[in-house]
Amino acid sequence: MLLMLLAAPAQAETTPVTLNQAIQTALEQSLAVDEASVETSLGVQSATEGIGGFLPTLSASTSTGDSSLADLGSGLWSTRLDLSQPVVNATTIFGLLNGIKQAGISKAQSRQILGKLILDVENAYYGLARTQALVESAERSYERARENLKLTERRYELKDASNAEKLRAEASLLSAEQELISARTSLEQNQRILSDLLGYESTEPFRTSELPDAEEPYNLSTTIISEAVISENPDYDVLKRQARLTDLAYWGAWASILPSLNLTASRSWSQDEVFPSDWDAGTDSYGLSVSIPLADLKGKALSVNRARLERKNSRISMARQELAFRQQLASLLATQESSYKGWEVAVKNVELSREVYRLTSRSYELGAASLADLLEVETELVQAERALVEAKAAYWTSRAELNYFLGTSLED
Repeated sequence: MLLMLLAAPAQAETTPVTLNQAIQTALEQSLAVDEASVETSLGVQSATEGIGGFLPTLSASTSTGDSSLADLGSGLWSTRLDLSQPVVNATTIFGLLNGIKQAGISKAQSRQILGKLILDVENAYYGLARTQALVESAERSYERARENLKLTERRYELKDASNAEKLRAEASLLSAEQELISARTSLEQNQRILSDLLGYESTEPFRTSELPDAEEPYNLSTTIISEAVISENPDYDVLKRQARLTDLAYWGAWASILPSLNLTASRSWSQDEVFPSDWDAGTDSYGLSVSIPLADLKGKALSVNRARLERKNSRISMARQELAFRQQLASLLATQESSYKGWEVAVKNVELSREVYRLTSRSYELGAASLADLLEVETELVQAERALVEAKAAYWTSRAELNYFLGTSLED
């Protein structure tokens, strides 16, 4: 069973997938794309509703009046068509502005959704590439343990190694086998995570490209993290637009107190029938109507005060968020820098560990070193290889977070 588990992944044919291919597939198949499309449509709907406030309204009414309930409906019917066109209406104007702002927020939220999708795909891709590299490291460790066991068995046959050393080499091989199985299990889990993001079937195996070497860390042109630097961040952009919407709501509450002017046109009929049969027999009238809120001034004042408080609270929250974004960006830059330094050290450490292992293995073969020395050096090599994989993955993960934070994911 153990040999079958170790051999099974090697027999499966895998399809190589690049990071760009993974992102493109996610942007074509993910539910997040549909969610972003709906957000954009909601923004268009809000803008259309704002424009609709300037369209004329047409209403019809029919009524009759009689002196008693018994005669109800036997008298003349009065039918009336009314057309009203807003001319000066502050509420309608602010409704249009609100619709435009809402459209901008929806567009920013759509961009935010797609940016987070790309970030999730990048993190899952780097996570899978990391586990692939750890599997390869575990396979090399397993092969080294097998070679060490063969060498120890030969020395045991020549009476140069004790039975305890032979048993220790066998135990080392079993430990390497267990590490390899654990690494391959983790690989399957990470492949499942990326498969779900891309919409792949679980029966379709694939592999990512090898983790590239770290690049020169991104640095700001100045050490000052200004609002201009974080303005392209999708999360910050949404919050900023929402804060501006509270400003508009505040002034819109004031505008609702202002009088409105409408142009009106109407035609009325009075006859025995409920609905007029002769259009030309009606009477036309035109006029201007001025509407001034009087009885609702108390409610309007409360609305203005609530809008003022919400505006103030939004500004306080925005200031807090801006500070948090500055700290987050500083942390991302520091993490990227430390990951790059860790990668440089890990590369050199792997080169030195491999050379030390080669020399120690040769010394053990010649009887100049003990098995304990060889196993210790092999353990150090495994740790060095894993540290290099972790350093690469940490660098590219932090780079993906930084790209999202600076709003460059969708641009790239």
